[in-house]
Amino acid sequence: MLLTDLQIRAKQGGSRSQYLHTAKKAITELYKLNIEDPRACAQRVEYRLEEDRFICPPGRYQVSF
Repeated sequence: MLLTDLQIRAKQGGSRSQYLHTAKKAITELYKLNIEDPRACAQRVEYRLEEDRFICPPGRYQVSF
């Protein structure tokens, strides 16, 4: 079966989209990001980036504005 250029691009786009969705889901679960609440998500990301705290236990968050 010979695929056209358009069919190949469509398959690549679908695969890329699936990988992106899976990676986003894994990251939000790993870092406990609440993407439904942008403010809480921003606080958590800011805390994680500050002083490279990527592996701090979740119970030790002290984020204030």
